[in-house]
Amino acid sequence: MVFFSVAALATDSAIEGLLESNRNIEGEFRQVTYGEQGKQLQVSEGIFLLASPSQFVWDSVTPFAQRIISDGKTITVWDVDLEQATQKPFAGAVGNSPAALLGRPAAEVLPHYTVTELGTEKFRLAPKGEQDLFQHLTLSFRDGVISAMSILDALGQTTVIEFNNVEAHDGVAKENFVIDLPDHVDVIIEGQ
Repeated sequence: MVFFSVAALATDSAIEGLLESNRNIEGEFRQVTYGEQGKQLQVSEGIFLLASPSQFVWDSVTPFAQRIISDGKTITVWDVDLEQATQKPFAGAVGNSPAALLGRPAAEVLPHYTVTELGTEKFRLAPKGEQDLFQHLTLSFRDGVISAMSILDALGQTTVIEFNNVEAHDGVAKENFVIDLPDHVDVIIEGQ
């Protein structure tokens, strides 16, 4: 029994270190969603920017322009083609989601998961709660840098996100996390 406790502590320590070292990064992503039977449903590509504390930009360029921005307090999801944006408090929007893993301190997030080490720099995280949006996710790192995230959701769909050209940064201007929506965009505010 002691062996498993020591192994679990080592696993938690390893993933905590990797997550913390990937909190201030930017790069490109390719996201593919597969149906329950493995059929490809959607592909999107774009760029991302993460900065602590809890700030991120997730810009999908293809197939539809969508911008998701968090300033650490509010998340805005702007569907450019639909000319519509939804804003909600960060805490309520992120909760125990995959975005929380990369946007919040690991010590705050990891207690909500059962972590299993699958290999060198590869981990499976299963939420401990019953009301979660996904069954488990897998994080892969290469030389300490996040390279992929795979999410099996509650409906049996799998989303695979590949991260490319990832670079660390020492911090970026707060203006990167402020969204200035055009006047013609309909804004829906949730959770207030």
